[in-house]
Amino acid sequence: MHSLNQMEFLINEEIPKQLSKSPVLTPRFISQIMSGRGPKLVEMDREFLSSLKNSTNEEATRIAVKACQYSVIPLLDKLMQWLPESEVERIHNLDPDDEGYYLFKHLHELLYCLHYNMERNFYRYMDHEYKIPDYNRYLFKGIIMDALVSIKSSPRFRSLDSRLQHIVVGPLEKVVSASGDEYLTYHSRDYIGRLASQLLGFVKKDDDDVWQLYNRLQYIDFNSSDYIRYLTARFREECTAIKDHRKRYIWLLERRKRIAHQLIQDEASFQAGRRPVKALLDEWLKWEIYYAKRMMDLEMTGK
Repeated sequence: MHSLNQMEFLINEEIPKQLSKSPVLTPRFISQIMSGRGPKLVEMDREFLSSLKNSTNEEATRIAVKACQYSVIPLLDKLMQWLPESEVERIHNLDPDDEGYYLFKHLHELLYCLHYNMERNFYRYMDHEYKIPDYNRYLFKGIIMDALVSIKSSPRFRSLDSRLQHIVVGPLEKVVSASGDEYLTYHSRDYIGRLASQLLGFVKKDDDDVWQLYNRLQYIDFNSSDYIRYLTARFREECTAIKDHRKRYIWLLERRKRIAHQLIQDEASFQAGRRPVKALLDEWLKWEIYYAKRMMDLEMTGK
């Protein structure tokens, strides 16, 4: 009975309240999202349409898709909150039950399909700094947990020094250990998914060494402050060991050239808006090269 009362509240109050905030969730717009066709901004709220009259089609589509996103995700999360954990694990079982949970699961299935198709067909228009639905986070957490087990049990990964191990799996462990109150953005999910994929590739290859891991992390722009400090410390350690100023200068130039040619994927950084790892390393190397050049010139002048 409690579940039925919650469902009644959802249908009579919560859903209308959410949908009233969204001028785009009309049957026609929803069918366009589900089919993958570009949404045509018709049969929507007149006030909403008038606000788009000076927008390009691209801008209008982005506004409409985000409005849909902001309406659907709170409803998905509300349904998840009202389901016990045992029912979340079997959310795709839509058989009738005495408690009426199947009603929540039916509605969740409909909204989940809408969100799935919106993400599949119109992802570039969505707000990537907005939280992903709780159920998507639940599924993603399981995927990352499996990846962590494979990575941390690998002899190749365990051969790295403990500090580097801690740094590179930090984002993955944060997802796995996150409390229910913490949320995951689309941007963070995409980054962590790529990081897990890169690390799995590293531990499965027999011919990689630790520098290959550095290259992989730079490739996805792993620009965490801990990683930058770790890399510069390693560079400084290797550089300091070279006593000949000319050889040190050449070593620094080669290192800078190698980093400059790393291929950084767009929108895959550890934190949105952070400077790319190769830009930060290049800045450090630039000053080291300047200092090495001065020392080399002074040495030549002395001769």
